[in-house]
Amino acid sequence: MSSANDMIPSYTFEVTLDGISFSFSKVRNISGTIQYDSYVEGGSNDAPLLFRKPKSQPDTLILEKGVTDSIKGKLFALVKEGCKISEIDISVKKDGKTVRSFYASNGVIAARMFSDLDASDSQVLIESLQIVHTGLTEMPAIF
Repeated sequence: MSSANDMIPSYTFEVTLDGISFSFSKVRNISGTIQYDSYVEGGSNDAPLLFRKPKSQPDTLILEKGVTDSIKGKLFALVKEGCKISEIDISVKKDGKTVRSFYASNGVIAARMFSDLDASDSQVLIESLQIVHTGLTEMPAIF
C-alpha cells in the first residue's frame, strides 16, 4: 500500500532538447494517445472489439518559460518554428533523484508564442513552445 512518503510533492524537473538542458517553468500535455477502430460482432458478444490503428496525428507537448536576457536565453531565441528536435527528455526529480522520466523523438516545433505585452502589468514575459512529436514513452526510473 502506498504511503504519503511515496508521493512526489516537492519535485523539480529538467528538460533537455537534443542534449541541451533548458529551464522551463511548466510542461503541459505529458500524455500519449492511440487511435483505434471499434467493431461490433453479431452473436452473444457483450462488448465491441477494439483494434489499434496506425497513428495519423502527432502528440503535442507545450513547454513554458520566462524570457531572460542571459546567454542561454539569447541562444534559445534561435529556436524557431519548423526546427526539428531529435530527442526530448523530461526528468522528474525528488530530492535530486530521478523518479520519472519521459522521452520523445522526432519532434518539430509547431508554434512559438509569447504572453501579452501589457504596460500596466508587472508580469514576467512568458515564452511557450508547442512541439509535435511521434509519441511519449515513460522510461523506468532505475534506483
